[in-house]
Amino acid sequence: MRNRIAVLASALALLAVAGGAAWGQGAASVLNGAYTDAQAQKGADQFSAHCAACHGSGLTGNGEAPALVGGEFISNWAGLTLGDLFERIRTTMPQDNPGKLSRGQYAEILSFILRSNGYPAGQKEMDTRTEFLKAVAFVPPVPGGRAQAAPAAPAPAVQTAQAAAPAAGGQARPARPPMFPPADLKALDAANQASGVLSATANDPRNAPNAQPNPYVSNEQFFKLPDGRKFGSSSSVAVDSKGHIWVAERCGANNCAGSPVNPVVEFDAKGNYIKSFGAGMILFPHSLFIDRHDHLWIADGHVDAAAKKGNVVLEFDTSGKLLRTMGTPGASGNDSKTFNEPNSVLVAPNGNIFIADGHEAGPGHNARVMKFDSKGNFIKQWGDHGIGGGQFDVPHTLAMDSKGNLYVGDRWNNRIQSFTQDGKLLKIYTQFGRPSGIYIDKNDILYSTDSESRSPMGYGYHPGWKRGVRIGSVKDGIVTAFIPDTDPNPDAGATSGGEGIWADNKGNVYSAQVGQRNIVRYARK
Repeated sequence: MRNRIAVLASALALLAVAGGAAWGQGAASVLNGAYTDAQAQKGADQFSAHCAACHGSGLTGNGEAPALVGGEFISNWAGLTLGDLFERIRTTMPQDNPGKLSRGQYAEILSFILRSNGYPAGQKEMDTRTEFLKAVAFVPPVPGGRAQAAPAAPAPAVQTAQAAAPAAGGQARPARPPMFPPADLKALDAANQASGVLSATANDPRNAPNAQPNPYVSNEQFFKLPDGRKFGSSSSVAVDSKGHIWVAERCGANNCAGSPVNPVVEFDAKGNYIKSFGAGMILFPHSLFIDRHDHLWIADGHVDAAAKKGNVVLEFDTSGKLLRTMGTPGASGNDSKTFNEPNSVLVAPNGNIFIADGHEAGPGHNARVMKFDSKGNFIKQWGDHGIGGGQFDVPHTLAMDSKGNLYVGDRWNNRIQSFTQDGKLLKIYTQFGRPSGIYIDKNDILYSTDSESRSPMGYGYHPGWKRGVRIGSVKDGIVTAFIPDTDPNPDAGATSGGEGIWADNKGNVYSAQVGQRNIVRYARK
């Protein structure tokens, strides 16, 4: 990596010289003062107005929006250029209207981001021309800089008997750092092997990443929204017993806080709009599940303590009537009555309710599966942070097979784990990619959508794996189909392609996209 950065910086510096006495001439890397203090100060105001709603006032990320400060962010962009980062910001922010700001305003925002990561200011303002910004290498800060993420505060002890129990199978629980360098992938592989329950077909040549055929044709304009309405980011789609398709999207943006838009939308089987509801009730719909009564269950993954909203699971009927609230609205915690960024909810045929809780990676955040009875009474929970069998790092999605076994998409660990409904670890699957969403149909066909795998080190590091939807049977573990992501450059960003996933009785697949802000229908060719 160091050699790559050095070569890149040298080559791009020559480009700057060739352009004449340009700004980039004296700033071969971001360590040399690529912005001024005045730019960064203006950028703080621009960021607060246009970016903080998604990325947080402290740039630490918020839900699906990645952090713009700290080791993970730096690792994500190391080896690229300031121009690459500038273009990424300019073409994706603000999320409700990318590109609406001037190039000067984007330069100010980028200056603020650099300052927040400990990079020094210089005497010359940041240039707004991409060709000159590409002459400035983005490199890690010098030791002692402010770019390292602050350590997370330890979580209070979980007050259940299960929390203290060893991992399923009694396996040792190896620790993992907050970053995900190559050595960690080796440790994760070793932990999967040590579990004793790694799918026997995980290394089957038939399960080679990205090698399976794509027997589907995509339709990105299947759903017809009313005039003036557009999809926002969404990781939520489900189909009811009538064949109607339900979407929980983020109010035309990536956050519903303060929005008058109804986030829950109903379509018929042909994609025609029927109705919507939920304005002011949901901050950040993260998952949608439809039970056997056609009740809609939504995990709200954000929190607003002042407004006493969020960090809850909500149950609605199809008319939009709120039937139940699980969790403590506006609170964050790890006891039986309080969640912290719940990811997914599933209701078993017998009425038991399962919630995957904890969207942030690393120690100090929730990483558990919770079980409740049909009345909402807490029964048990299992899981904590780690890479061992029965441990999780961002349990992002849930599904259930025909035998009633529970499947957990363990996203940051690049795997799916299956359990009995009492939390006994049954099997670990690594052949379905890095799962953001999973769905299992009545024939035990598993649909796993991977929206994060990428080759560069940093967030989503999973070399050799492409983003898309992998389809195969949980009975034999063989992946038989792969629908690739349509993003022409998926490695450039933290997420693209589908997150939420569901299939109807005819085999049509529906994929909810956070990055592209759309719901795509895949039909058999």
